[in-house]
Amino acid sequence: MSNIFTDFIRVYAQPNRRIDEVEAQWITWQLLGPHGSYHVPVVIRCAPAGQYVDIQYGSGKSPEIVDFCENHVGYWRYQTIWGRHFDEGGTQDEIWRDDANEGPRRHCRYGFDEVRVITTGERPAVGEQERWQRGCDGSWRLPIAGSYRTGNDRYAYVGSDATPTTKPPVPTPTALPTPTTPNARGEALAGIDPPWLAPLADEHPGVTLIEYRWRGRVVHRAREEDEEWGRSWEHRCADDWDNCLDPDFLRFVGATDLLVSEEVYRRDDLAPGR
Repeated sequence: MSNIFTDFIRVYAQPNRRIDEVEAQWITWQLLGPHGSYHVPVVIRCAPAGQYVDIQYGSGKSPEIVDFCENHVGYWRYQTIWGRHFDEGGTQDEIWRDDANEGPRRHCRYGFDEVRVITTGERPAVGEQERWQRGCDGSWRLPIAGSYRTGNDRYAYVGSDATPTTKPPVPTPTALPTPTTPNARGEALAGIDPPWLAPLADEHPGVTLIEYRWRGRVVHRAREEDEEWGRSWEHRCADDWDNCLDPDFLRFVGATDLLVSEEVYRRDDLAPGR
């Protein structure tokens, strides 16, 4: 297998239109084309008021999104299209708008508003001045606004030509639930802000688990897992559009209160792979 890409597509209707379930299916098949979704389960989610549709699929063998952007976006039906893309050969998601080929791309930044840590000792070894709160389960929690970059893989055993009716397999016990389908293999975090949190994320000797949460939902988890090759430190990723902090996306949806500092975005632009 090669070219396993996970794509999260959001198509916005023109302001005077709505996308219903039937049209959402039509859009999905336009993206899938004759080859279907390559090793990624297909998920379709319509906004409650029909202002957009979210589609998850694997574009590894289906280039039809290029024609969809050219022929349908910006005309009477669809106002704009956003895409978040993960290549299993890389480590971080990219985000683009309106043109899958020529549209500007950048690393995608995701947000969290709380961290939960289980330690081998007492308090977490970072943020000594922060107001860590001890939970009844022995974990430590810290409400804090932060963000990171990572890669969201949704590979599953669905074959090379999955469709909306293809059922994904039962997830493994270590998979992390996401708003679409479980993440069974994740990527480490990069560009963590605030930077002093970074040491906890990658095999810190005083930590056995760390969760990053967004409005109560676990969006990233790192802990030791029992794998086929033994016990190892593993990441699981559950980011979605709700915690996407890309600056242009936030301005488009009118959520500028979630923007992070310009310095953080500048570092993203200078990160390797850009």
